[in-house]
Amino acid sequence: MEQLAIASVGVVGVSADPVDGEVELDEQSRLGRDWDCGPDRERPDCRKDLAHLKYQTESGEQASYRCGSWDCECCGHRLRMGLIEEIERITEERPEMRRFLTLTVDRRAPASKEEKHEYITDRWNALRTELRDRYPNLSYLWVRHEGDERDRPHLHLLVDRFLPQRELSQLAERVGLGRVVDIRRVDARNAAHYISAYLGRGSLSFLPSGSRRYGSSADVDLDPRDPGGDDRDGSALEEDWSLMAWDPIVEDW
Repeated sequence: MEQLAIASVGVVGVSADPVDGEVELDEQSRLGRDWDCGPDRERPDCRKDLAHLKYQTESGEQASYRCGSWDCECCGHRLRMGLIEEIERITEERPEMRRFLTLTVDRRAPASKEEKHEYITDRWNALRTELRDRYPNLSYLWVRHEGDERDRPHLHLLVDRFLPQRELSQLAERVGLGRVVDIRRVDARNAAHYISAYLGRGSLSFLPSGSRRYGSSADVDLDPRDPGGDDRDGSALEEDWSLMAWDPIVEDW
């Protein structure tokens, strides 16, 4: 049977205080706002490739179109930024969301990438049910990591309380997870950075069809804005816009 493990994973630049267990990120490991592009590289923009598509209102107001896909190098970056900003907002409003843990597929499990993603989702759902029975008001959010060099996917979580390691390990074993369990407190100011450190260039892209990229308990309003959709500025109602295909040859004529 395929196994999962709950474990803390190493992050470049992470240090732990042996006194109180606080984990704090070094400045070099904080996520930069422009990690997708080097200083000499122009950021990709799908609006150039989709220049023949435009939104237009009856009054003639126009807005360029973006594909809004996580798999797009341009929109994927914008969508990740929206997700990071949303996690930062949540952890600022709810500083108790500072316990960090990671779910990962056991390295010995022979399975395809698609099967591993399906399995980690299924086992997380089972563990979540067990946790809800014991902690009815448990708050959490999670973000999927597409996997390491062996295509082993992870789920990185922030929860609002300490879960006893022994109990968590027992629950993990009950639902088919490994017994290796580590849940740690991270600095409240850096809780969002701890997850966003995994959201580098290309992350959350090209996942198996149907894989959710993030989620949360019902009381956590994890609803990232979608800055990757298009350039409509809100001056007109959404239903007033029509997507038009422009023929540059006819237009130039």
